[in-house]
Amino acid sequence: MKLLHTADLHLGKILHEYSLIEDQRHMFQTLLAILKDPSFNALVIAGDVYDRSIPPPDAVKLLGAFLGQLKKECPAVEALLISGNHDSASRLGFGRELFAELGVHIGTEPEDACKPVVITVGEEKTAFFMLPFLAAGSLKSVLTCEDGREPAPLRSQALLAREAAPRLEKARREALENGVDNTVLAAHLFASGGRSSQSERTFLGNAELVDINLFSGFDYIALGHLHTFQKAGEKAFYSGSPLAYSFSETDHGKVFLAVTLEKGKAPHVEPIPITPLRKMTRLKGEFASFLQGASEGAKEAASDYLEITLTGTTLIENPLSLLSRRFPYLLRIDQSDAVNARLRERTAGLKNLRNMKETGAAQAPAVKKNDIVDDFSIFLDEIYGDKDVYVEELALFKDMLLETEAET
Repeated sequence: MKLLHTADLHLGKILHEYSLIEDQRHMFQTLLAILKDPSFNALVIAGDVYDRSIPPPDAVKLLGAFLGQLKKECPAVEALLISGNHDSASRLGFGRELFAELGVHIGTEPEDACKPVVITVGEEKTAFFMLPFLAAGSLKSVLTCEDGREPAPLRSQALLAREAAPRLEKARREALENGVDNTVLAAHLFASGGRSSQSERTFLGNAELVDINLFSGFDYIALGHLHTFQKAGEKAFYSGSPLAYSFSETDHGKVFLAVTLEKGKAPHVEPIPITPLRKMTRLKGEFASFLQGASEGAKEAASDYLEITLTGTTLIENPLSLLSRRFPYLLRIDQSDAVNARLRERTAGLKNLRNMKETGAAQAPAVKKNDIVDDFSIFLDEIYGDKDVYVEELALFKDMLLETEAET
């Protein structure tokens, strides 16, 4: 049995107001090209298929087109998808009974996680158990209170996982007794000890962390939720997201995982690198050098998704619009150095005034404050650049101001 493991597609993702739908379409074409290798028998997508519970129409259309193309060009490959914490289980699960007949299996109901999908390759059978993200109350405890009342609903991931684990272990043993050779668990959860990144929806506290050893009986555990490829247990792996979804992931190598299972042997996991449509790059330097295209690395990154950190203490107005002509995929500009310099100046000024007041020093010289007409004149000067052009506008503004003051 050879499967391809991925997760956290986040179809419909918007990054800094820019749609990544074309990048995701390119990613699907890369995935399809890999699955055309006849050695692959299954595709596992371990949750967060969509980026939000009500996905945009183009994201739904993209998934449908991919699955249709997959079954047309790779009919022997069974597809298994589970819902993650970003998905709406009911929406993702629409038509799942029909799709299962076509070789597309969608796991969205925690109570159904113990009903495996069995795939036969030659004489070898592999049982796939699909555990979607466990929302609060999605599993009820099999225990009852001493007074006969039902226990309170299980809400934390830790408690829900502990409830699911013995049920899955029982079902796994039954599958082996029925002639299955290998067992695989697809799950969307935060394994304790895992490394997170900025693009994930974070949880607070240890109650949302799951001990992956609860599922140690499975031959392979295909995990989703964390966006970085990593090993989470002896036989548990996160594939990570196939694309970078924050600038904190610029140095993360994105991969699909090719997993080969043989009865009685440890899984063989091979990362397959993904080349994105556009890289995500961070650059740092002075504004003038970027404006002139002379900054180090700027030429090579002109077609990348860019985050630029400006050095220096001069605060630039509208730098994004000024630089986007040279860098069409510039998504974010960081001017922390200039902002912090302004804050330090302001803090120092306030401290000096406080010291003068406390020591009884002479009062600081009064600063002339523009009245509203002066401010409006400056505004018009910025627009027109010639005082003779806006004489009528300024006169009209003064008349309106007098009327307003009279009304007041």
